[in-house]
Amino acid sequence: MSKLNLLAKIAFSVLLTLGQLGGQDRPKDKIKNLEALAKQGKGAVPSIAAYQRDPDLSVRYATVEALIDAGGVESVDALRVSCQDGAAEVQRLAVAGIVNFYRPGYVRKGVRARITAINEKITGSSNEPLLDPYVTARAEDIEAVRGVLLKGSNRAAKLQAAQALGTMRAKSALPDLYPLLQSKDDPMMLAALRAIEVAGDKAAAAETQFLLRDLNDRIQARAISINGIFRNEAALPDLAEVFARGRSPQSRAAALEAIAMIGSAESMGLFEQNLENRDDRLRGYAAEGVGRVGNPNSKAKLEELFKAESSQRARLGQAFALVRFGQLDGGEFSPMTYLFNTLNSAAWNGFAEGYLRELAREDRVRAVFKEKAPTATRSEKIGLARILAAEGQASDRELVDALAHDREAAVAEEGIKAARALGARFP
Repeated sequence: MSKLNLLAKIAFSVLLTLGQLGGQDRPKDKIKNLEALAKQGKGAVPSIAAYQRDPDLSVRYATVEALIDAGGVESVDALRVSCQDGAAEVQRLAVAGIVNFYRPGYVRKGVRARITAINEKITGSSNEPLLDPYVTARAEDIEAVRGVLLKGSNRAAKLQAAQALGTMRAKSALPDLYPLLQSKDDPMMLAALRAIEVAGDKAAAAETQFLLRDLNDRIQARAISINGIFRNEAALPDLAEVFARGRSPQSRAAALEAIAMIGSAESMGLFEQNLENRDDRLRGYAAEGVGRVGNPNSKAKLEELFKAESSQRARLGQAFALVRFGQLDGGEFSPMTYLFNTLNSAAWNGFAEGYLRELAREDRVRAVFKEKAPTATRSEKIGLARILAAEGQASDRELVDALAHDREAAVAEEGIKAARALGARFP
């Protein structure tokens, strides 16, 4: 009897051991192990990566999450492998994880999102984040994301890749994005347009020219903007047609803005006709265009309009034009001072910063900035740091360094970014 009991105990022990070993292979146990490994940081990446080929989708998804949480360049190397996973959910999160390495916060941290809630984990495209100008993604990482764009498991994965390539300013991937413009898939088209806008050039803008009359307002507006930003003169006839016969005031205004950005002398008549338009947006864009063309015969007219203008939108365009004409004095009521002071306006600082950024390409304008910086307000210094991050030259290092050491934390933060941007352009 005792012998039978002994055999029963041995059999029970074997079964228990087998059950425990089997339990260690359960997906939920693997996921718990991955979560524990992620807390160990980048040193645990090789152990985490061992789960990338697991047959269970939830484990592979959790592996990508763990790699993102662990961080470090080693995790990005492993995420490139997950970009080739057969599951779209894994591909999407792997792509987002690569972007997150360059732009922390692109993937939201916290409680692990369910596979069905992946959209809640990845920063929405409506926020349109971008890598900082001084950050350059590695070619192999862009190639991995590009692979998902071309061979992704489903449309959602390909769309994620297209959006990510825009965020990464991946100029090398633009030829792969051009076909999306013909796709009739609005989100795909918008993702491609955004990538062209942030990483393209005049040749890339030409790829969008056929969309200037698209029936989707968002697509049309983005195409119009791109052709203006990259000064695609070939688009002028189409833009003039949209301005003359646009289906909405918004499309007409966008067309005139793009024409003004191109600043061609052949558009001078159009600008002059709209300097006193009843629509203050059109007055502002017309003034911009006159300033970019630089016809001195229009200077007196602009001075007259600037003094009498009641609309801040139009007056900003007039001030920009007058500074383009050389009115750089820092007097209390001067166009230059008006633009600089508008950096304090929550409603209009974006317009002022854009104008000053373009003007800052001239040495004489940046010399005025140096004069104004010591007495500038917090908002003016923040705007100035952003402007110099985009357009500053090596000769501006001293001013940027002063902003980076400002007593105001917000100013210093933007100053540090500007210093890094300058350091990237002028090592």
